[in-house]
Amino acid sequence: MHRIATIAGGWNQSTDSVVFVDQQPAPIVIITAADTDIQTLAAATAKLPEDFPQIRVVNVLQLQQQIAIDTYAEEVLASAKVIIVRLIGGQSYWSYGLEVVKETVANTGAILIVLPGDERPDPNLTSHSTTTLTLVNQAWQYFIEAGVSNYHNLLKFVAKEFLDYGTGYEIPQSVPRIGVYEHSLSTKVRDYHGVAAILFYRAHYLSGNTTAIATLCEALTERNLKPLPIYVSSLKEPDVQAELIRYCLPESGQKVDVILNTTSFSLASLKADSPQVDLWETLNVPVFQVIFSGGLRKTWANGTQGLTPRDMAMNVVLPEVDGRIITRAVSFKALQGQNSALQTEVLTYEPVRSRINFVADLAAKWVLLKHTDICDRKVALILANYPNRDGRLANGVGLDTPASCLEILKALRSEGYSVGEIPETSDELMKLLTTGVT
Repeated sequence: MHRIATIAGGWNQSTDSVVFVDQQPAPIVIITAADTDIQTLAAATAKLPEDFPQIRVVNVLQLQQQIAIDTYAEEVLASAKVIIVRLIGGQSYWSYGLEVVKETVANTGAILIVLPGDERPDPNLTSHSTTTLTLVNQAWQYFIEAGVSNYHNLLKFVAKEFLDYGTGYEIPQSVPRIGVYEHSLSTKVRDYHGVAAILFYRAHYLSGNTTAIATLCEALTERNLKPLPIYVSSLKEPDVQAELIRYCLPESGQKVDVILNTTSFSLASLKADSPQVDLWETLNVPVFQVIFSGGLRKTWANGTQGLTPRDMAMNVVLPEVDGRIITRAVSFKALQGQNSALQTEVLTYEPVRSRINFVADLAAKWVLLKHTDICDRKVALILANYPNRDGRLANGVGLDTPASCLEILKALRSEGYSVGEIPETSDELMKLLTTGVT
C-alpha cells in the first residue's frame, strides 16, 4: 500500500515561495510538460540562422502557481505571436494556465496551438487552438516523430506559416516507433549468463538523453548479463508490442531473461473484470520497474519524503497494477545549464551508479534464480503484522490477503514447489498462523 501526500495547489515541488519564470518576450513561445522537448529544441535552435525569430520555452511545472502563470502571461505571452502549449494528462492537468493563455490570445490575436503531450488524439485539447486543424495536426506530427531534425523543421514551419518568415521547411519525417539502441560496451565478456532487456522512451533516444541507459548497460555487462536496450514510443501501441515480443522471444535468437522497464504508467486495462496485461504475460519474464525520477537529485537527497507524489503515482503505484517489481530510483534530473537562445534551463537525467548497481545486482540474482532448479529454490510469503491485536494480521485495505495467500500457495504447488499441506480455507490459514508467536 502506498500513501501519496497531496499538497494544495498541485504537485509543485516548491511550496515555500512563489517561483517566477524570468524570460524576455519573444514571437514564439512553447510551453511543454516534457524536458526532452526542451533538450531537443535546444539542439534544434542551434541550427537556425541568426535572424530567425526569437523563441522562448518553459516547462509547465514552472507554471503551477496562479500568480506565476499570471505574471508570465503579462510579461512574456502578451508579446508573443505564436504560442504552443503541449500538455500531458489533458486540459485538467493545467486548467487555470490554459484559461489564462486563451484569454491572452483573445486580447492579442496571437496564434494558439494546443496539443496533447503524447500520441493519443485529444479533440478537447486541440479544440482550443485558434488556427486550422490541418496546421495544428502538422505541428503535432513534428512532436510525435520527434528528434532534432523534426523539431528544427517545426520551428521553420511555425515561422513560415504564422510569422511570414521566408524559409522553407520539410514535412515531419517518420522515425521508427521502436528500435534497439546501439550502445558502446566492453567486449571482454563473451559468456553471458543471461539477457536483460532495458525499455526506455524513444524521446530520450532522439534527444540524446541516454547516459543513464548507457550506465545501466555497463553495470549489467559487468555482471555477465547481455544488455538489450530498446527504445519505444509507447508500450500501449499494438505494433510496438508486437515488435517488442519479436525482439525478446526465442525466435529472435536471444531469449530475454528479465526486463528492466524505465517507462511510466500502467498497461493494464481496468475495464475488464481483471487487469489485462497481455504483453507481460506473453513475454513471461520478471519485469522490474526502474525509476527515472522527475525531481532533482539535490531535492531528493535533502528531503525527508523520498520520491515526489508525481514519481510515486507514475513510477510506483500505476506500474504495480501491471505486476511489475518496483526497484528504486536510479537517476535524477540535473541542470545542464541555461540555454541563452531559449532562456530556459536544460535538464538531463544524471545516473547514480550505486543505485544502478543495486538494480543490476537484482537482475543478476533473478537470472540466477531462473536457472536454479525448483527443488533448490526457497520462497517465503511474508504477511503484514500490524501491532495491537491478531485481528490485524495480513490486513490490507480492500484486499483479502489470506485468500490471495492460498491462491499463491496453490499456484506454487501446481508449478512443482514443495509447499506441504495447504489449508482449505482462509480461516484455517489464519488459525494456523496464530498458533505461534504473533
